[in-house]
Amino acid sequence: MSSKKKVLENSFLYMFSSFLVKAMGFLLLPVYTLFLMPDEFGVSNLVAGFINVATFIVAFSLYSAAIRFYADYSENQVKLKKFYSTLVSFIIISGFIFLSLGILFRDIFVSIFFEGVEFYPIVLIAFLSLIFVSLFTMHQSILQGMQQGKKLTKINLTVFVISSIFRIVLISVFDLGVVGFLLAQLIVYIGYFIYMIYDLKKKDLLEWTIDMRILKESLKYSIPLMPHNLSTNIASLASRIFINTTGSLATVGLYSIAMQFGNLIDIVQMSVNRAFQPWFYEMMKKHDTESIKEAVNLSNVLLIFYSLIYMGIGLFSQEVVILMTNDDYTLAWTVIPILVVGFSVKSMYYFYVNIIMFYKAAARKLFIATIIGSFVDIILAYLLVPHYGMYGSAISFLLAKIIIVYIAIFLSKLYDNVGYSVLKMLSIIVPSLLFMAVGLYFSYTRYLTVFSFSNLIYKVIVVVTYICFVYLTNKKIIDKSLKSVKFQRVLKKKKP
Repeated sequence: MSSKKKVLENSFLYMFSSFLVKAMGFLLLPVYTLFLMPDEFGVSNLVAGFINVATFIVAFSLYSAAIRFYADYSENQVKLKKFYSTLVSFIIISGFIFLSLGILFRDIFVSIFFEGVEFYPIVLIAFLSLIFVSLFTMHQSILQGMQQGKKLTKINLTVFVISSIFRIVLISVFDLGVVGFLLAQLIVYIGYFIYMIYDLKKKDLLEWTIDMRILKESLKYSIPLMPHNLSTNIASLASRIFINTTGSLATVGLYSIAMQFGNLIDIVQMSVNRAFQPWFYEMMKKHDTESIKEAVNLSNVLLIFYSLIYMGIGLFSQEVVILMTNDDYTLAWTVIPILVVGFSVKSMYYFYVNIIMFYKAAARKLFIATIIGSFVDIILAYLLVPHYGMYGSAISFLLAKIIIVYIAIFLSKLYDNVGYSVLKMLSIIVPSLLFMAVGLYFSYTRYLTVFSFSNLIYKVIVVVTYICFVYLTNKKIIDKSLKSVKFQRVLKKKKP
C-alpha cells in the first residue's frame, strides 16, 4: 500500500472510530441517566474533566513526541525500543508521583477541584485512573505514530464496548452509582495496561529503563506544546468547577448533558474538516482563480449543511432530552441553544484555521488564539457563573468562541485572504439562528418541561420553511455543487 493511500485510510479510520464512539456514548445517555442522579452525573463529569487536563500534566504532553520522533527512530530498532521504553517508564513514575501528591495534599485538591465530593473512594479512583488513562493515551500515540490505523480503531471500539458493559453492570446490577461508573473505567484501563505491556513486549519495544538523553530531547519538544494542549481542556474544567462551587453538582450534571448535545455539532464539523482539509490544501497549492473560487463555494455549501445541523440540534434537543432522560434532567435542554450558537460561530474557525495551517509560519502562531480564547472563557465563567449558573458558563463559552474566531480570521488574513467573506458566512449562520429562535418560542414560554406534539409540529414547519429559505437564497451555489457532484460521478462511470 502506498504511503499516501495509507495516510488517507488511517485518517478515515480515526474519523470513523471517533465519531462512532461518541455517537454510541450519546445513545447510552438514557441508560446512564436512568441509574445516575444529576449530582452523580455531575461528579463523573468533574472527574472526566480533571483527567482530561491532568493527563497532559502527568505525561508532559509526551504523546506528541511519541508521534513526531517515530520517524527519527523507526529505522533503528534498538533506539526505537529505548525511546518508547523511556516514555512509558517516565509516565509510570510521573503518574505515581502525582498520585502520592494527590493523597498527601488531598484536602487542597478536593477544595479546588472536587468541592462536595469525598476523596475516598471517588477522588482516589480518579487519581488511579489518571495513571492508566495516561498510559492508554501513550499507547494510542505510539500506534498512531506507527500508522496502525486498523489496530487503533479496533482497540478504541473494543475498549468502549467493554467499559460501557462494565458501567451498566456496576450501576444497574450492583447499584454502585457513580462509584461503579468510575470504577468500571479504572478496571478496564488497568486491563488495557496489561495488554499494552504484552503488545510492546511482543514487538520488542519495551524494557524498564529511562534514557536521559532521549527523555530530555522528548521533553524539549513536548513541554512547549503543553499550553496549547491544556488550554481548551482547562477552560472546560474551570467552567464545571465554578458551576459546582457556586451552584451544585446536579447543575454540573445538567450542563454536561447539554454539552454532549453541543459536541455533536463539533463532531460533524471536525469529521468533515478532516476530509475537506487535504483537498483545500491542494486548491491552495494551485492558487489559480478557479481553484480558489471552488474552495470558497464548497466552504459556503458546507456552512449551509452545518446550519441544518444547528437547526436540528437546537430545535429538537428538548424533545430528545425529555424522551431520553428522566425528569431530573429535563431542564438541561434549556442551555443547549446557547451552546449551539457558540458551536455555529466556531464553524467559521475551521475554514480560516485551514488557511493558517497551510502556512507553516502562521501555524506556529495558532496557539495565540486558543490560549487567549481559553483564558477569556475562564475569566468570563468566573464572573458569570455565580450569577447565571450553567447559562453563564454557556455564555462565556459563546463569547470565547467569538474571540477565538476573530483572532483566527485576523491571523489568516495576514498570510492569505483566499476569498472568504465573513459577511457571507454570517449571512448563512445568522438566519439559521433566527429561525431556531422562532422555533423555540413556545418551548420557552409554554412547554418548558413537557413534551408537546403540537409544538413538535410547529418546529418541523419552521425547519421546512428554513430549508426553502436557504435554497432560494443560495440557489446558484447549491445547484452548482450538485451539478459538480453529478459530473464527477459520470466521469467515474465512463472510466474503463
